[in-house]
Amino acid sequence: MSNLTELFIEQIKTAANDKKAITIIGNGTKKTLGRSVGEGNTVISTSEHSGILGYEPVELVMTARAGTSLAEINSALEKNNQYLACDPARFDGVATIGGSLATNQAGPSRPWAGSLRDHVLGVNLINGKGEALRFGGQVMKNVAGYDVSRLQAGAMGTLGLMTEISFKVLPKPAASLTLVQALDAPEAIERMNTLAGQPKPLTAASWVDGKLYLQLSGAKSAVEGTVEKWEGDVLPEEKASIFWGNLRDHKADFFSQRQSDKPLWRFSINSTAKPFLDQESWLIDWAGSQRWLKGEFDHSELQAWALRQGGEVVLYQGGDRLQDVFNQPNAVMKKIQTDLKQSFDPLTLFNPGRLYSWM
Repeated sequence: MSNLTELFIEQIKTAANDKKAITIIGNGTKKTLGRSVGEGNTVISTSEHSGILGYEPVELVMTARAGTSLAEINSALEKNNQYLACDPARFDGVATIGGSLATNQAGPSRPWAGSLRDHVLGVNLINGKGEALRFGGQVMKNVAGYDVSRLQAGAMGTLGLMTEISFKVLPKPAASLTLVQALDAPEAIERMNTLAGQPKPLTAASWVDGKLYLQLSGAKSAVEGTVEKWEGDVLPEEKASIFWGNLRDHKADFFSQRQSDKPLWRFSINSTAKPFLDQESWLIDWAGSQRWLKGEFDHSELQAWALRQGGEVVLYQGGDRLQDVFNQPNAVMKKIQTDLKQSFDPLTLFNPGRLYSWM
């Protein structure tokens, strides 16, 4: 057990004795996500708790401390021509693996590569009693009963303080090309869904500023053969890398040019749903299943539309952060989540209210 882990345990036990809430933070790249938490909490930072603890390129497994930056992880993987396939937002490389798992990040390839939740193998966690626990391992077969490691994905740090994370990595594809074609939103949605159903090496499909972008990755012969059959111009490699990186890290003009006081909404819906507002207000990703909308809108009206499209909407950034910004679970899921919170954090120390006002 590292000195910092022992310090974390001491801080948690002290907070428990003082009945004081704890705010968990890494490098702060996602501090605006979720509900606003109260001031005056004990702040525990994992930013110094960093470093790769184990990396087996042959086994395609890495273990790193929660405060390890994605830049450090990607640098180590690059030396072996490997990568974290879900490609979570890097935010200039400062984002940490712990924060990325806590918010369940995933890049434009999410429908094909999965989210970080799908790649995690094991987690070391300190619970609300100050107990250091280990869940999972370094192989996919180490799972029995509740997969506690994956429960941390999207929990926003409400179930405990993660100290170490093991996850799988993959070899980089042999070839990658991007096709771009000018289309309006309805045409792009139809085309993305049509192409996604074909046995081709499609690994990302997004509609941005009136253009459809399709990323093809895999065996060179498969990529080149698909390019010959599909419409669109091949985007130069450097420009393609910049485009997908900016989209992943929310640096695209859609995000960077929005006024700071304008809310940003994130939809997870049926990929075939048609936009119901001015299409210039949208950015469409994940072949249509993830969509971004900017502007002042009534949350209940957006939620009603999202439900009709088989999904949900989240007030991702901006707006009233004191209200619940995540979709409320049904009664059964709420009971499960409440019981899990009670099991891991009986005194409700960790990030209270960050995920839901009642948790």
